[in-house]
Amino acid sequence: MKQPRLGRGLRDLGAPCFLPDSARAPARVPAPSPRAAPPPSIVCVTSGKGGTGKSVITSNLAVHLASAGKRVIAVDADMGLANLHLLLGIHPARSVMEVIENGRTLHEVAESGPAGVRLAAGGSGKPEMADLHPGRLRRLVAAMDESGDEADVVLVDTGAGIGRATTCFLYALGVIVVVTTPDVTAMTDGYAVIKNVVRNNRGASLLLVVNRAASAVEGIEVFMRMDRICQKFLGRSLLYLGHVLEDRRVAASVAARSPVLLDQPASPAAACLRGVGRSLMLNMAERAVALPAGEPENGRAARERGSGCA
Repeated sequence: MKQPRLGRGLRDLGAPCFLPDSARAPARVPAPSPRAAPPPSIVCVTSGKGGTGKSVITSNLAVHLASAGKRVIAVDADMGLANLHLLLGIHPARSVMEVIENGRTLHEVAESGPAGVRLAAGGSGKPEMADLHPGRLRRLVAAMDESGDEADVVLVDTGAGIGRATTCFLYALGVIVVVTTPDVTAMTDGYAVIKNVVRNNRGASLLLVVNRAASAVEGIEVFMRMDRICQKFLGRSLLYLGHVLEDRRVAASVAARSPVLLDQPASPAAACLRGVGRSLMLNMAERAVALPAGEPENGRAARERGSGCA
């Protein structure tokens, strides 16, 4: 059989077509590339002033989410004055400084706690941690983003106020939970935090928890007052996660180094905390539906700009 003439430049391309089937090399199918795990939901818990019970809220939210089947890593980002390990009854051997200084992952430094919670502890009583340059703190923020293989939710417990170390997280993360009490100074300082977030991290969702409320009515009144002020002066609305009643059993659980959800599960405060936890889970589910598949949380844009962590 006469081989057909091929056009110029096609001879080499056409030659294999005339080889017998037995001589043809099997087609190589490229191996599928491993699919990266989606980033976890990152929730930043903060307050305008100390003493609002922010870390108590964080530790109990971590327990609630873990008990609901979520893989939770709690990160103590109160640099230099960390106490989340005390509230969870953990004696940590490692800290987030290993992430910042040595490039460790959150999974590598996180230690097991109650109900399956894992804690990446902060450094308590270390003055050098209180004044870390934001550029170094950004390594910790990046490690949170990259922890999707090991965590569904990362809860970040920041320091109170608007210091440089705290605003690094407030300006970089997409979900900010502000904890206040009915005390006017706590509300005023909480508003100051919200104002700074609105100006520097416009894409963030702002959620409010009213701690140590005398009643459900007082919790709603505090929320409505703060929401009205935020709408009037900032053009932003807040989302109410709920209230936690004033309850002496909370202080007893802190002394016992056990979250009140585990130490006093039948207490009024524990019932409130479960309600706050359910509201947070619903919010996270709604955000997951609202975001297109694979799209990161709103705060990622701020992280890529380096806002607050330059």
